[in-house]
Amino acid sequence: MNHRRIAHNIVARLPTKIENVSMSYLNKAIGQYTKSQYDFAEIKRIIIKDYIKQDSNNKTFKNYNKKEEN
Repeated sequence: MNHRRIAHNIVARLPTKIENVSMSYLNKAIGQYTKSQYDFAEIKRIIIKDYIKQDSNNKTFKNYNKKEEN
């Protein structure tokens, strides 16, 4: 099974940008392609590593509000 090709197909068929997709929706999308736990974990790892941009400042809404409160 070519995990990288399947990961690319999943990301290409998402209705919005990958940054706006929740993990539960992503899990459902991956689950439609595979039933094996190993394949599921490998595809999810590839999507997170290659497609979801990890911000170095960790800018999330929760962290943004905490900085303003101080």
